[in-house]
Amino acid sequence: MSTFILILLMMAVGAAIGGVTNSLAIKMLFRPYRAIHLGSFRLPFTPGLIPKRQNELARQLGKMVVNHLLTAEGLKRKIEGKEFQNQITTFAQTEVEKALQSDQSLEQLFHSFDVDIDRERVEDAVAAWIDRRYNGMMEEMRQQKLKDVLSSDWQQRAEAGTDQLAHYIQQKVHQFLTSREGKEKVGALIDDYLEKQGFLGNMIQSFMGSERVIDRVHPVIVRYVSARETTEWLQSMLQTELKSALNQPIGYFEQKIGKETISYGLGQAVTKSLPIEEWLRQSVADWTKPLHSKIILDVVPALVPKATHLLSSKIETMMESMNLSEIVQEQVESFNVSRLEEMVLDISRREFKMITYLGALLGGLIGILQGILVLFIG
Repeated sequence: MSTFILILLMMAVGAAIGGVTNSLAIKMLFRPYRAIHLGSFRLPFTPGLIPKRQNELARQLGKMVVNHLLTAEGLKRKIEGKEFQNQITTFAQTEVEKALQSDQSLEQLFHSFDVDIDRERVEDAVAAWIDRRYNGMMEEMRQQKLKDVLSSDWQQRAEAGTDQLAHYIQQKVHQFLTSREGKEKVGALIDDYLEKQGFLGNMIQSFMGSERVIDRVHPVIVRYVSARETTEWLQSMLQTELKSALNQPIGYFEQKIGKETISYGLGQAVTKSLPIEEWLRQSVADWTKPLHSKIILDVVPALVPKATHLLSSKIETMMESMNLSEIVQEQVESFNVSRLEEMVLDISRREFKMITYLGALLGGLIGILQGILVLFIG
């Protein structure tokens, strides 16, 4: 009976020693959190293994994450994967649809991004854009002749227009001369001219007798203005002027009119014709309504692969610029050890208990073996 008690006692002592030793070893992974000193002497095994090696652990974890876990190649495969592409496309379509259906006016939308916009600002921006476009275009066209810029169709129209202009001028002059007002004005001009000629003018008026000069001259002027020869002369003169104008460089006309005048006039003409205030009051939904389906179903699915491909091609550079290993290292170094212990124990509490029990089991078996050896030796 004493032999059985001896073996049982040694088994209990061995099991206690094995269990306590393993439990203490697990505790010493984390505890104590700080070094314990007796005067200038630091107790061995303080602090615990993880607190003592936290900086080194942080450095190694940073390298492991970048080199083996969160690698550029792995991220590229994930980004370029079909499943990820589909998820991004669905997400983008949902978010874009929300944005396109917004009731915010265009002006409110700009204000939400802290961008002040009103009619005057838009007009100034449009006028400035037109001015830049005009100057850019004229830099290339100032030395070109007008006939080289106008198409043959436009030149033919201009030539036909000169003939029509000649008829129009002749018709208007004829209407003026045959009117009472026109006759009186021409008569007044002739009388004034003859009065200024002195003796010669008086002599001519004396030949006319009581009849005014205009009464004699007016029918002749009217016939001359209405004559075909006058029409042909006007047409010939206008054709000559047109050919001269077509052979002039564009810069010649710009100089005559004034570059600033043209640029300002174009800007004013365009900005005043645009319903800017109405546009600013329209909602985003109204602006995008005609293109809503096309944007959601065509544009977004087409842009997502391009965007993900661009992201994939730049992911390595981005990771290098972000220094992920340093970020992980800093986070681990600043991590509270007690919180880390709590997390590890929450995850592995059962396994640690099994290790403690295994230590007790092995200690108990060793105790039984020792008891048997003691009996045989003793």
